[in-house]
Amino acid sequence: MAFPAPPATSINYLLDALAALYDGGKYSDLTITCNYRQWAVHKAVLCSRSGFFDGACSNPFAEASSGIIDLSEDDQEAVEQMIQYFYHLDYLNEPEQPRATVFRHRALSDARRRMPKKLDLSQCHDPLLEAAGVYAPGPATPPISATSPTDSSSFFDSNEKAPRSPGKRAKTPPLMADDGSDYESYDEEDELPEDESHLILHTRVYALAEKYDIPSLKALARSKFETAMACHYDSPELPEAIEEVYCSTIDNDRGLRDIVLDLFRYHTQLVHTPDIFTVIKGTPTLAMELFKVERGLPV
Repeated sequence: MAFPAPPATSINYLLDALAALYDGGKYSDLTITCNYRQWAVHKAVLCSRSGFFDGACSNPFAEASSGIIDLSEDDQEAVEQMIQYFYHLDYLNEPEQPRATVFRHRALSDARRRMPKKLDLSQCHDPLLEAAGVYAPGPATPPISATSPTDSSSFFDSNEKAPRSPGKRAKTPPLMADDGSDYESYDEEDELPEDESHLILHTRVYALAEKYDIPSLKALARSKFETAMACHYDSPELPEAIEEVYCSTIDNDRGLRDIVLDLFRYHTQLVHTPDIFTVIKGTPTLAMELFKVERGLPV
C-alpha cells in the first residue's frame, strides 16, 4: 500500500527543527575536529547517513569511547560543508542577510525627488584660473529658469560659452533610508556581481563523500559541480578543479571525470589555454582520455 507523500510544510518543519538542533548544539554526543575547528554533532544524525561514522561510533574504536573524531587530514571547508549537509540536506546554503528592499526603493525615490540642481560653475570666481588666463570673469548672468521661455538655440549657445569645470564630476552621496541606515547609490541597470563557481569546493566535497561513504552527498556534489562547470567554464578555478578531479578520484569513478570530458567536447578551445594545457601535460590520465575522446574511442 502506497502512502501519500507528506506535505511540503511538514518537510520544511522537520528541516527547520533539524537545523535548530545543530545550531543550538543541544543533546550533542559527538565532536568533529578539523585543525582548529570543532563541531558539536549528533551520532544519530551522522550515523544514519554515513557508513564511516556508523562504523566509528558502533565498534570499539578510540573515537567511540572519546566521542571525538579528528578529520584534520581533510580540507577544513569541505568538512564544514559536509556537516552542513547532515543537518540541512544541502550545503553552501547559509541564509543571506535580509535586504530591506521596501526602504531601499523608498530612499531611492526620495533621493530622486530631492536631486540638487546642476551647479553653474561658470559663475564661480577662481583666482588661480584667472591668473593663468583660462578665463576672465564677466558679469554674472542669471541662471536659466526651468519655467522661463527659452528657445533651444540660446540654451546651447550659453553652454558652449561656459568653460568646463577642471574638476571631476562628484559621485552621488550615499542614500539614507527611513531607519537611518546607509545604502550605497546604484543604478537599477547595473549588473549584479557574479557568484563564485566553487568548482574546487564541489570537487573536495565529492571526494569527502566518497571517503566517508555518504552516497547522497556524493550525488549532490556531482550535481552542483556539473551546474557550476556549465555556468563557470571560464572560471579561474577551472584548471585547479580539473587537476583536483583526477587526483582525488579513482579511475573507475566516472562521476566528475565524465563532466570534465563533456566540457572539453563542448568547449574545445579550452585545450589551447596555457593553464589548462599545463594541467593536461601534468595529468597523464586526463591526456589519455582526451586522446580517446578525440579519436571517438570509449573512455
